[in-house]
Amino acid sequence: MPKRRTRYEIYAELLDLVSRKGFSRVTRASYGANLPVDRAKETLSFLATRGFLREDNLDDSVIYRITSRGREYLETFRHMRKLFAALDKESLSRQAQSPEPAELISQEDITLSLSKKDVKVNEDFSLEIKLNNRGNSPITLKRIDGISSTDFKVVDKPTNIHLKEGYLDTSRMIIHPKKPAEMMLTLCPSRAGSLLLKLRIMYSDQTDREFVLEAEQLAINVVGDETFRVGTGLKDLDKLLLGGIPDRYSVILTSAPCDERDLLTSRFLREGIQKDEVTFYLTIDANILKHYTGQIKPNLHLFLFNPQADSISKYFPNDSKLKTIDNLTDITITLTSAFRKINRPPEIPRRAYIEILSDILLQHGAARTRKWLAGILITLKSKGFTSLVLLNPQMHSAEEVQAVLDPFEGEIDIYQRETNGATQKYLRIRRMLNQRYLENEMLLEKEKLRL
Repeated sequence: MPKRRTRYEIYAELLDLVSRKGFSRVTRASYGANLPVDRAKETLSFLATRGFLREDNLDDSVIYRITSRGREYLETFRHMRKLFAALDKESLSRQAQSPEPAELISQEDITLSLSKKDVKVNEDFSLEIKLNNRGNSPITLKRIDGISSTDFKVVDKPTNIHLKEGYLDTSRMIIHPKKPAEMMLTLCPSRAGSLLLKLRIMYSDQTDREFVLEAEQLAINVVGDETFRVGTGLKDLDKLLLGGIPDRYSVILTSAPCDERDLLTSRFLREGIQKDEVTFYLTIDANILKHYTGQIKPNLHLFLFNPQADSISKYFPNDSKLKTIDNLTDITITLTSAFRKINRPPEIPRRAYIEILSDILLQHGAARTRKWLAGILITLKSKGFTSLVLLNPQMHSAEEVQAVLDPFEGEIDIYQRETNGATQKYLRIRRMLNQRYLENEMLLEKEKLRL
């Protein structure tokens, strides 16, 4: 006939259950301690009033967590039971048949630290996780749940931790007694609001029994990204840019001539035209009309640098023309004159696409081009323009390319690579000053670009 449990043994069983699970509701405590629900509820409430447990609310229900006083009781009870067992052969026999559970980590053994509690959307912050094993045996950390993929992106992590679908695989990390384990994660919030980090730690003891421990919830106040972004006309590129090119940024697009480049830049212009934004286009292309037939609107300002400028630009309601790019001062004066003709409110977005940089660099050299370019970009920014500037790096030396890269706040590169025996074009964002962006490369497909 099984020995009747004392109330102190019931207290210890309940405290042990709550300690191992991290927290417990009444029903789980009832099942785990083999008690009627009303008896379990009464006992848990009693332990809470005496400071051995703490009552919390989770998902509109009452849960219980162990306190430091509860752990002290549990440790003392286990120690006394071992002393009694040494004097009681019968108890010693029962102990041999049912090994004493190891002292495992509890909620108080998890320390979470945030580098900041108030962040912006797409702004990185650090989360430090510290786990302390106060027992006498090693435990194995298996995984960490609770970082919502819809709320946060994991930007950086230790190399021995692997990001899986919905959780972090800790590769069975061993946490030795009295040797705290520390992990540093870099997270980035994806949306605004009061977001919660609800970490759940899964670990096992030496007998491979698994336990789940819930850490204290952390609240992160995330405010919206107030930076207005200019769409590129290509949704996949806007995703890499986390919404588009930041307002009033100057971005250089480096690419050799290819259909993908022309289709992409046409989409950038078309996006501005269709959204009725003030759109500047600086080009020497005498075939411009074949790209924009049916899309010519008053918000498109054409700057054509071509000997045939007079015969071509007459189709455009807003045009400025020069036959050559010989005089950089004349180009600046032409732009300045066009600024005065803008009769749109300043809150209307403005974009500029400049594809004459390579020709200017060839004719005027790196020093003069850099000086002119820096002035033009500052002027465009002050007038509210977001600028995309094209450069063909194959036309220039590495030193000349570097000279004109520096004045830009962002850089996007189109390049080609052999994939499965076929040459394909890819795009990658190389830099974007003080902005978050995705570093993934993007395959450029003509069919999608033509849509």
